[in-house]
Amino acid sequence: MKPVRGRAYPKILLSVVVGIIALLFVLEIVVRMIIDLPAKTDFYSSIPRESVPALQREIGLKSASGPGWIHLGWIAHPERDMYYVYRTDANGDTLLGVTRYGSYLMEDVEPGSLYRLRVRSENGAFDARTDVRAENLRPGPVYKPRISSSWRPLFRPARYGDYVNDHAIFRDREGVWRLAGITAFGEGDYSKEKYFAHASSNRFPPPEGETMREEAPVADYGHLAWAPHVVRHDRFYMWYSPHRAYCAVSDDGRTWKDEPGLSFLPRNPQFRDPMVLRVADGQWLMYATARDGYYSSVDVYQSFDLRRWQYIRPALSMAYGAELAGAQASTESPFVMNYRGRYYLSFSYNNGSFFWNPIMLTLKIWPGKESYNDTLVMQSANPYSFGVYRGLKRPSSLVAKLRAHAPEYVQAGGKWYITSAGWPWAATITSGEAAVAELEWLER
Repeated sequence: MKPVRGRAYPKILLSVVVGIIALLFVLEIVVRMIIDLPAKTDFYSSIPRESVPALQREIGLKSASGPGWIHLGWIAHPERDMYYVYRTDANGDTLLGVTRYGSYLMEDVEPGSLYRLRVRSENGAFDARTDVRAENLRPGPVYKPRISSSWRPLFRPARYGDYVNDHAIFRDREGVWRLAGITAFGEGDYSKEKYFAHASSNRFPPPEGETMREEAPVADYGHLAWAPHVVRHDRFYMWYSPHRAYCAVSDDGRTWKDEPGLSFLPRNPQFRDPMVLRVADGQWLMYATARDGYYSSVDVYQSFDLRRWQYIRPALSMAYGAELAGAQASTESPFVMNYRGRYYLSFSYNNGSFFWNPIMLTLKIWPGKESYNDTLVMQSANPYSFGVYRGLKRPSSLVAKLRAHAPEYVQAGGKWYITSAGWPWAATITSGEAAVAELEWLER
């Protein structure tokens, strides 16, 4: 009896489907590997391994606190040691937790209580104590940010570029408002973005009908220059990326010089868009776009002098259910702000999930252009942890979805403002310029 040929069709179809799935899987892995090739990483960041013991003795154990939380920070030796955190009382030490990095967060602490705390390394080389009295307050209500006006132009370069993308807004030593942002000539090509457009204004925002004045560009040091952030302490520090944390310094906020000795390698691939927040006297956090395994994250680095940094934790993790998990990381342009005692983490949620997105990006194809403006805002009682995001349909710390790309948040003249910018070929809110709108906060 001859076999019935029709019975072979389902097997052939199944083989084709399995082959296509296998091919897509292989392509996804290959693209992620290629993208990560330039991304050398190191969780010691800007601290040489041999310097850890001396820095542990110099810095010791630091604390930061707020309503409902206490954070302990120190210099860690994560390849060598685990660290045990104890609460001490008349009965001895009670173990609170164990960590590999120089960070331990206590949440839901009792208002007004005294906490006697100890951190000891597994090998006993680091053993430090501190007393912290919890603030006699409980976390305040949650607020929701909302864009409350139309957008208007803020700045577009004419001499040194054709557009502004991710940018920083700050005041110089004389109080003049300044903007530094990604630029290049053309419609937007990330491989050509090697210095920052620069503008100034005596007022922020400038009067209606006016824009910021173009200045000579900054941070032209021969390598890619993306997404600056400026913080002022003893001088001005401009941190930027990609793949490394680069730094330029200035005494006045106008004239900048490269500081290669402060540059460092990140903990995770696709590090970019660093933003720095002061959380206590002599303590700063740097937030950055990252990809940790398959999913994206916002990573946190810790510094006690604005010069030496060490990875400590993810501020925001993502897991199954998250809409995007891009090979180039989907948590772009993180920005953290404090509003009435709570912290709010904003990031533009872009870059798709699968291997074809980097290819389309190179070809200047952005399906569903409005998604370029998707910015999510998460809330937390503390600046160290904003939880895990598993998508819009699952519970999380999400409080708002704003229509803006790579926004900065600025307080000026008693008001809050939000900005938006982007590549002209992809943006829909702007066409090369940075734009500004008013922002209001509504109790949720």
